[in-house]
Amino acid sequence: MSILINNPGLFTTVQDQGRYGFQDQGFSTAGALDLISYQLGQKLIGNDGPAIEFTVIGPTIRFTTPNTFVVTGGEFGSELNGEPIEMQSVYKAEKGDELKIGAAKEGARGYIFFGCPLDIPVVANSQSTHTRSHIGGFEGRTLKAQDRIQTIPNDEAKYRVGLSTDVQLVNTDETTIRIVKGPQYDRFSSDAVNAMTSGDYQISEQSDRMGYRLRGNEIPPEESADIISEPVALGSVQVPNDGNPIILLNDKQTVGGYTKIATVTQADLSILAQKQPGETIHFEWVTVEEAIDSLQQLDEALQEALQEIERTPVYQIQQLRSTSKRLNALLKGEA
Repeated sequence: MSILINNPGLFTTVQDQGRYGFQDQGFSTAGALDLISYQLGQKLIGNDGPAIEFTVIGPTIRFTTPNTFVVTGGEFGSELNGEPIEMQSVYKAEKGDELKIGAAKEGARGYIFFGCPLDIPVVANSQSTHTRSHIGGFEGRTLKAQDRIQTIPNDEAKYRVGLSTDVQLVNTDETTIRIVKGPQYDRFSSDAVNAMTSGDYQISEQSDRMGYRLRGNEIPPEESADIISEPVALGSVQVPNDGNPIILLNDKQTVGGYTKIATVTQADLSILAQKQPGETIHFEWVTVEEAIDSLQQLDEALQEALQEIERTPVYQIQQLRSTSKRLNALLKGEA
């Protein structure tokens, strides 16, 4: 049992929720950049197998054996044998069927999950790809044409065909990214702190899964940006001597030697993951308490969406459409 990659798309890799517990040994966490879309897809497909993550342009995949699948993430034009299919809906594919995912209409990243999951080796408790260290995923690299990935038989997969949700937990149109004070916040002048939120930043073409390089108001520290290397967190906003911020993402190094003025709130990391180079974002300072509240609010909406999917009896699945108004209202603070 397997799938065949006919066309890989852009920076397409195998990812799970990440490689945790090994950063002290120099292992980056890697993992899905948009963890919200990842968790929705995993719940819909009904197993713990990894996903194929793609960026801006999706892959074309041929099924060499019957399987089921679901696509989540941004909005992509997807077709099964030339017929349009919907995001966040589980479909069945027969032997010889072709899944083609085109360019992003909204957002930047998408995920494909399989009912008969990908058979990927576990490296340091994770199947995630980290391309810079060539570990995890499929041979530690991005996928390429003619890659054949083995899948694991799963007799239960067919029972989830037709299961879907229209809950949208990641607003790809949102441009405001909330931040809290970083470890070296006090090394920046009040002018630099204010400049960070007084204008927009454009995501540079020199951006990838390791980090987003930004162009906009320069915010150099009052002294040198160089510090003794120390651990860096996901979402750290690092500022080198040129004053142009860099947001560190999942494939980041485990330690860094530049000043960190801020950290992106965990609730906004999935929004950030759905931004393409050339798009703009606007920072907004919030307190740690506000950051925690926003994460709790997002988690409440996510858990309700996951529970709703779980509550659906598999023998009654008929293109379920979630009652999403209340969940979306939770995200906006209206419920």
